[in-house]
Amino acid sequence: MKIDNYIAFIALFIFNPISLIANPTAQLTFHVVSDDGKPVPNVPLLLSSFDHWQPGEGFGRDIYTNTTVKTDDNGVVTVTENIARGDVHYGENQLSGYYSGGGKYQFKSVLNGKWQPWNPTVEFVVKPILNPIPMYAQAVRTTIPAKNKAIGYDLEIGDWVAPYGKGSVSDFIFSLNEKVPFTKLSQPYDVINLLSFSNIGDGIQSLMLTGAVGSSFRLPRFAPANEYQPTLSQQLYSINNKISDGAVSNNQNYFYRVRTVLDGSGNVKSALYGKISGPIECGAQGYIQFTYYLNPTPNDRNMEFDPSKNLFQNLPTLQQVTAP
Repeated sequence: MKIDNYIAFIALFIFNPISLIANPTAQLTFHVVSDDGKPVPNVPLLLSSFDHWQPGEGFGRDIYTNTTVKTDDNGVVTVTENIARGDVHYGENQLSGYYSGGGKYQFKSVLNGKWQPWNPTVEFVVKPILNPIPMYAQAVRTTIPAKNKAIGYDLEIGDWVAPYGKGSVSDFIFSLNEKVPFTKLSQPYDVINLLSFSNIGDGIQSLMLTGAVGSSFRLPRFAPANEYQPTLSQQLYSINNKISDGAVSNNQNYFYRVRTVLDGSGNVKSALYGKISGPIECGAQGYIQFTYYLNPTPNDRNMEFDPSKNLFQNLPTLQQVTAP
């Protein structure tokens, strides 16, 4: 054996001894359904799992095993593979008429050469493309123009209202209220970011996504008709060794309703609906970011956005929205 091959052999054994023996066997069953709960047959699933580390230039590289399988008439397929680390990445492979998506399953332990739990069922929801529409969609990355003052943001213009921007309708109203002004991180501060609205009936509704999100079309197809809250607040503080930096979960999302007009009985006569994909993030200095979608048609709660038909034209790269 040549010396360089010998060194590579020893390195492979040291860094990945299980590569010299069979990797533990994993078995799992995929059940692919659409978002209405119906099974989807003949779905091509691409599976990828770590197999071993291969020495080479630099630090070498990880080698993965890739497999493509198809679901049966009931949307089911069972897969048996030898895998090293217990993680299996999966995704639909160019499924026509559906949004792209995927996820990851992580086995917990090995028993008698088998990954546990043995043959779990993974439900993978794929969402068909049904009715994508033009919407106002923008990734907002800005700073609240003034503190201790209510300032409106116009969702159709995509800017603060005058005199801070080109907007004219206060759809969202942000107030950065300083109980103890922020100066620098080493000094005490206590700031509340308050989101409110202009009209009775306007509001916001929280939606937490739990578990792995399988589809690029992340949120439900339709905004709720009711149960919108008139305010949303977030406190950021560093006082007496207690800190809240405003950290929020990436599972946090929202629906909202604006420009609401009520009839004489207090029912919604007209309104615009939208969604916020991901959290609303705010810093004590006033920096704020969120990604919103606004359906421009009154009373239409459809939230399926066509990224090729954004009603905002020529947005800067960081403000563009490509997800439905």
